[in-house]
Amino acid sequence: MKPIYKKFALASAASFAALLHTSCDNSSSKKEAYSEATFELRSDASDSPQGSRKVWPPATDTVAPNLMTENYLVVLDDSGSMSGRRIAQAKEALKKIARTLPAEHNLGLLFLNRDSELKLGTENRDAFTQLISTTHASGGTPLLASTKRAVLAMTKQASQQKGLGAYHLIIVTDGESSDGSPLGLVASAVLQTAIQVHVVGFHVDDHELNDTRFVDYQTASNTDELIKAFEAVAAETNTFSDPKEFSAH
Repeated sequence: MKPIYKKFALASAASFAALLHTSCDNSSSKKEAYSEATFELRSDASDSPQGSRKVWPPATDTVAPNLMTENYLVVLDDSGSMSGRRIAQAKEALKKIARTLPAEHNLGLLFLNRDSELKLGTENRDAFTQLISTTHASGGTPLLASTKRAVLAMTKQASQQKGLGAYHLIIVTDGESSDGSPLGLVASAVLQTAIQVHVVGFHVDDHELNDTRFVDYQTASNTDELIKAFEAVAAETNTFSDPKEFSAH
C-alpha cells in the first residue's frame, strides 16, 4: 500500500521546478535549503512569478507510444561498501528482474558512481543485463545527486505520457548518503508528483530513507529477498495517475 501523507506542508510547485532544474554539481549557484519542519525544498531562484501555476509533469510535444505504460527506474548503489558478495547478489537479482518484467513495461537503470545509464524503455532488456554485468562497486554513496537525476528522468518520461501510467523509483542501497540526505527531495517529489519511491535497504536493517510517510521501505539480505522486494513493488502498481496541479505561494 502506498504511504498516507498527513500534516506536512507541500512545497510550492515553483520550488520543485527550480529544484529539478538545479545542477547536481555542488558548485551550482542555486542553493537549496531543507526544512525538517515542513519537508519543503526552497531555492533562491524561482522559475515562475508569484502566484503562477505549475503542472506536473511539464508539457511537451513528444508523446509516448503508450500513455499508460508502467515505469520502473532502478538506482543501484555501486559504492565501495557494495563490493564482493553484495554487488554480486544485486546483479543476479536485477538480471532476473530484466528477464521477468513484462515486456510492455519501461525499465531503466542509474548508478551512484557510474556515468553510464540506461534510459527507460521496453526494448532494452539485453542492454540492461549487459550494463549490470559490467558493474563494479567503488566510490562513495552520493544518493542525493543520484536521486535528483532519477526524478528528472521520471519527470521527462511522465511528460511524454501526459502524467498517465505509473512511476516507480526503486533505490537499492547499503549505506547512508555521502552528499547530504535525499529525504527532503524524496518527500517533495512524492508529495508533488505521481512518482512513488521504494527503497531497499540491502544488508542493512535501517536507513535514513526509512520514512513510511514518503517511502515504501523494505530490507533484503540476499538475492532471493531482493527479487521479492522488486516483485512487491510491481504488485502495488497503480494503473492510473492523474497529473497534479499546484498553485505557487
